[in-house]
Order: sequence, then C-alpha cells, then structure tokens
Amino acid sequence: MTGITKAPSSSAPIRSSLIQQLLEQQLEDLRDCREGEVADYIPELAKANPEDFGIVLATADGRVYAVGDWEKTFTIQSISKPFMYGLALSLLSPSFMEKKVGVEPSGDAFNAISLDPRTGIPRNPMINAGAIATAAQVWRHDPGRAEALTLEFFSTLAGRPLAVNESVYESERASGHRNRAISHLLRNAAVIEEEPEPGLDLYFRQCSIGVTCRDLAVMAATLACQGRNPLTQDEPLNPAITTRMLAVMGSCGMYDYAGQWLYDVGMPAKSGVGGGVLAVVPGRLGIAVYSPRLDAFGNSVRGIATCRRLSQALELHLFDQTPLQQSPVRSTYKGTERRSRRWRSTAEAEVIDPLRSQIKVLHAQGVLDFAALENVLGSIEQAATDGAVIILDLGQVSELPAASKALLQRQAELLQTAGKQLLLCRSSHLELPAALSRKKFTYASLDLALEAAEDLLLEISCGEESAGEGSAGEGSAALAAPQKGTPTDVGLLGLLAPLAADLREAITERLELRQYAAGTLVMGRQQESDQLFLVASGRFSIFLPILRPEAPSRLARMATFSEGMVFGDAAFFSGELRMADVVADTDGSCWLLQRSAFEELQEDNPAAAIALLTQLAIDLGRKVALCGQQLTLVEDL
Repeated sequence: MTGITKAPSSSAPIRSSLIQQLLEQQLEDLRDCREGEVADYIPELAKANPEDFGIVLATADGRVYAVGDWEKTFTIQSISKPFMYGLALSLLSPSFMEKKVGVEPSGDAFNAISLDPRTGIPRNPMINAGAIATAAQVWRHDPGRAEALTLEFFSTLAGRPLAVNESVYESERASGHRNRAISHLLRNAAVIEEEPEPGLDLYFRQCSIGVTCRDLAVMAATLACQGRNPLTQDEPLNPAITTRMLAVMGSCGMYDYAGQWLYDVGMPAKSGVGGGVLAVVPGRLGIAVYSPRLDAFGNSVRGIATCRRLSQALELHLFDQTPLQQSPVRSTYKGTERRSRRWRSTAEAEVIDPLRSQIKVLHAQGVLDFAALENVLGSIEQAATDGAVIILDLGQVSELPAASKALLQRQAELLQTAGKQLLLCRSSHLELPAALSRKKFTYASLDLALEAAEDLLLEISCGEESAGEGSAGEGSAALAAPQKGTPTDVGLLGLLAPLAADLREAITERLELRQYAAGTLVMGRQQESDQLFLVASGRFSIFLPILRPEAPSRLARMATFSEGMVFGDAAFFSGELRMADVVADTDGSCWLLQRSAFEELQEDNPAAAIALLTQLAIDLGRKVALCGQQLTLVEDL
C-alpha cells in the first residue's frame, strides 16, 4: 500500500462532450424523481438535503465526467465496506479472513444479525456484522495506527486526502446500539478476539469518512483498473485482492436487492445510507451517484435508476458482452516482404535471400486476454509450420495478463524444442517475465528483430553446411563471423569490383583509410558533406531523428552497412549538409574519398569518375527501390 505520491496529470485526457451531455440528460430526466426517504435512524444523516443529486463517471484511462452536486461532501457509510475488506485482505491474508468473514449472500437487510449457523461467522463483509468483524481485524493488526492506515488507504483510492466527519461519527456512535450488540455477539463467537469496542469504534469512523461523488467514482475506477488509481497511478490494491472485492460486491453489495440489481444492472456495486451508490465495470470505468432519498432496502432511489439507465444506454451489463470481433493479429507476412535495415554483403545475401520466406512476422494488438491470446497462439503455430523464425510484434498490445504471459512463454519453449525460434519486439511496456525478455529473444524494434531473424537464418545455413561437410568451410566461417581485418586490395570491395582494372586503380589511389572505434560518431547531422565513405571492415549504422513532438530525442536506424558498402553518397553529390548521424557499431575502418580528390579525378580521368558515378547510381537505385518497397508495406500494416 502506498500514500498519495503523484499529483494528477496536468495534461488530463480529452473528454467527450457527448458523454457529458448524456450524464446531464440523465440528471435532468431523474431530477423530478422524489421517491424514498432520507435516512433518519442516525440523526446527523437526517440533515441531508433530499434534493442533492450528482453523477460522476470515471474511465480506466483517467477521464472524469461530472454533473450535478458532484462536489457535495457526504459520508461514505456502507460503501466503505468492500474497501475495508480489501484493506484487511492486504494487511492480513485471504486465508485468514476466510476464517472470520464468509462470502455468501445473506438475503437479509444490511443491519441483520446474520451469522452462519455452522461456523458462527458473518455471512459476508457487506452486511454490518461482516463489516464490524473486518474492522476489528484491521484494528487488531495495528491498534496504534488502525485509523491512520484506514484513512491513508481510502485517500489513496480517492486520489486526495480524506477525513472523518466528526459530527456524523459522534451521532453514529451514540445511536449504534444494534451494531454494538452485533459486535458482542461476534466476540461471543470468537470472531472478534479482543474487547469489541475499539474495533466497533473503527467501524463507526470508517463509515463517517467524508467523500464527494467524484471521490467515489475515482475509487470505483481504481477497482476497474485492478487496484491502480487511473488519475494518480498509485496502486493501493493488487489485482488478486481487487478481483475478490468485486466478486463479493457483485453477489452481496446491494444486500437483499443484490439479485435484482445483478439481473437489471449487471455491475459489481455498493450502496450506502448516506445516499451514495458506487458501481464498477471491470477494465472499463467506475460510476458514482449521490442522492440521499433511499428505498426500503436502504439504496438511493435515484442512484439505482441512474445506474440502470446508464447500463442500458451504454451496454455496460457484465453478462451482455459481445464476442471478440477485432482480430488480435493485425497483420502477418513473410520475410520476403520486409527485411531489416542492415544491408547485407553479396555473400550473406546469397545465403539469406532464398530463406527469407522462413521468417514470419505477426503484429498483435489490443488486450491479449485468454480469448485473444488463443487466437495469437494459433497464428504462431500456423506460421511455424513452414517457418523457422517467428517475430511477434507487441507494440500495439495494451495489456498482457499474467496468465497470457505464462502461455506465451510456454509457446516459446515448445517452438525452441521443435527447432524454431520466437522473437518478440516492442514489448518493454508489458513487463515480460525474465525467460521471455532475455536479450537474444526480445528486441526494442521490429527492425532489430528482423536483423536477428536474418542472422538466425545465417546460423541455420552454416549449421546445415557443417552437418553436410563434417566441418565448417571457409565460406560458412566467413558468414558466421564477418572478418574484422582490412582488405589488402580495396578494388576487391563490392562497389568497385565490377570496374576495369585501370579505372579502379585511378579511383583507389585517391582513397585514404581511417580506423574507427566502436561507438564513434563517424559523421553527424548538419556537417559539411565533403567525404564519401566505403566500408573496409566492421559495421556502421545511419540514424535519423524522429521528428514527432512526443518523441523529440529519439533516433531511428535507417540502415546498417558492412564491408564493401557505401554511405554518405547522397549528400556528397548534392553538396547539402548531412541529414543523419553515422555511428560505428563495431571497431572498423572506411576508405574515404575527399571531395577535392573526386574533383581531381574528374579532371585527370573523366572515364574513371563517370564509372564511379555509374556504380554509385546503381547502388543508390537499389537502396531507393528497397526503401520504396518497405514504405509501401508499412502503409498496409
């Protein structure tokens, strides 16, 4: 459990004016409903204004819609019960609390003396007997700080400091004879192990906490988010305990009206005699209504009507959910359609290109709960029938529950056993288990995952050759571990190899060799473009800035070049400033052609200059063609 450590975001999510209008219409339609009576068995509650009426809806992504008297403070009363139960589960344990309070519906009024005839424990924590037993256990856990723990917990749920209404507390304590009798019965049954008065006093104080309709909606939204406050991002509850709370609210939260409520409205909910009603649509939103007039069950008349109408208008009923319509696999394709930005040498390309169809890419999306993940797993297995490396892009996946993570990990293990490999990319936001997030299996971008898949194809090819020959040949060794030395004859490099010997010699005698350590910035943006680079050894990557307001400092890899490849050519011939950074990925070297040396070549040997330009044009044409293909594919992803 944590305190309120984070202020609400200064840039609140944009709200929908249509939803605001819908709530305003509900308020207007029900304002003339004056059925029911204000609670008067607690004198202070009788002072409530019966005309007060507020509605607040808070979504799982932090949008809050409020109409009417949403800022009016009233006491939380019995709406505190599920939250106090959650606190007890957190401080003690579910197994301990099961011995003190049951979870079965009672079918009785909220203040009934309802104890299980076999065990003597209260039937559930939503009736007074169960709530008093729960408060007593919280008090017994830490007698000196029980109230402070309670207020801190409730404040974290609401996202702001809350306090006890002392007048209502005094009124409840003075008039709470029936509750006092219940506490003594619980002491007699050994549900309460100590003198019952301190725990009962904590119960009176928890019911007297002052809240607004907005506070309750945020608390409901926190339950909808499995215990995470969507406004502050604090996590006062964990998902397992939140699930238990919602289950008890669904079956017992509305007392002897719980069955009809679940039938008509279909949301876990809790009401209080102070006039509040709180309802939760798990994973989606929380609703709170404040209106003091109560029906015979002790529930707000307008609150019940509002929730029923919103459930129907917005189709929020838990048992009226449509089947999965959107495919969790957004698109699939082979490695023949998209390749990494690492440019391969001729030797590597000759090995990889015929095998590219063995790379399968799947883009997943949405919440990968069981139903969605089952679809994804089926797609992975289908891809593995004729694929060696499957890449699963999780960048558009908003949630991956723990059970789904375990299934995905098992799928990866099964594939590996079958000689296949599952690579994941763009998954850092999902907090994958260690077995899935290892360096060789998880990548920050699809581009890096594709490069790893291509490397795996090289390894597979080398392995097959080794198995056939008994030992790795020179070609296999060269592919598996590219040479780091500097070629003795620059003319053997890919770009210049096709040229006639005399033309090649005229060019190479004007080149100079430079060494670069790994991580060195070879050239930077906005620099003069007076050098052309021909890679002699090592790897070099080009990075472009991502020009988006939300990612002002991010760089994207445009290409990675190795031995025999050229970079810096576009700016070199245009004469404009460099647009990208080039970094040495490994220790390496490049042959450099200075602009002055090229101008001398044009004067001294025009044929050699033209031959060089022709080769550069051919090379640039290949790059543009591949970029065009990749851009076209991106449009269809």
